[in-house]
Amino acid sequence: MGNGRFAAILAVLISVGVAAWPSVTQKSVAHGVTVAVTPGSLAEEATVWDFAVIFDARGRKFDDEVMGNFVLLGDGHRVKPLAWEGEKKGAVGHRAGVLKFIAIQPRPKQLELQLQRPGEAKPRVFRFVFGDWSA
Repeated sequence: MGNGRFAAILAVLISVGVAAWPSVTQKSVAHGVTVAVTPGSLAEEATVWDFAVIFDARGRKFDDEVMGNFVLLGDGHRVKPLAWEGEKKGAVGHRAGVLKFIAIQPRPKQLELQLQRPGEAKPRVFRFVFGDWSA
C-alpha cells in the first residue's frame, strides 16, 4: 500500500471516531503482509479503547479472523477484543477497521497489542507506553 493510500485510509478511520492519541502508527511487515496499528482513544477514564488497524496483503485474498488473532496485555491482564468495526473477511489486497477492547482499569503504564496470525511462529507486538502521569 502506498503512503498516500495508507494516509487516506487512516484519515477516514480518524474521521469516524478514532482520535489518534498517542498519535503513533506502528507497522509490522512479515510474510508478505503489512499491518499498521494506530491507537485511538486510550484515555485513562475511557471504558473502551480502540485501535485503527490496516492490513495490506499486496493484492492477495486476506482471510484472517481479526477478532480471534488479537489480544491486549497490560499489568497482568489479558483482554480479548470486544468488537471489530471494519471490512469483513475475504477482502482482496487490504482490510481496514477499528478494533475495540474493554479498557484495563487502572490504565497500565504500558500496553501491548499482540497479533498472532496463522502460519506465523511468533506474535507481532505493538507497544504503547504512557509513562508516569502521577508526577
